[in-house]
Amino acid sequence: MTKRTIEVDDVLPDCVANAIEDVERELRDYLADNLDCDKTPDLHNDLDYGGAIHEIVDGAVPIYTAQIEAAWFLHGDDLEEAYENAGVGHNPRENNGMAAIYYYIFEKVAEWYEKNAEQIFEEVRHGGCTSNE
Repeated sequence: MTKRTIEVDDVLPDCVANAIEDVERELRDYLADNLDCDKTPDLHNDLDYGGAIHEIVDGAVPIYTAQIEAAWFLHGDDLEEAYENAGVGHNPRENNGMAAIYYYIFEKVAEWYEKNAEQIFEEVRHGGCTSNE
């Protein structure tokens, strides 16, 4: 029996971090464009009204087979869970597994948004956003 050691690049955490960074930028741009804001915008109905959030997440999904397979090797259970949570089908490896990666990244973005959007809204609002208070 021969043993081999391989290295696998774990790109998924960077994909998530980049998507979150872009969503934060999108939130700040939205607030700058909507100076009469009086509450934290909803991720789905406000920020993603024109599809911007979906474009960000879609752009964060790795496209190279080696990166996709590495993500599945390292994070398979989490990717399957995200796919199941999305309720979109029965095969998490559809589209070479990219669909599950998409839903995983979207879940992480939504979790981040839930934890941080209100604080960013308050920061921007007190820093120049006019409200009806």
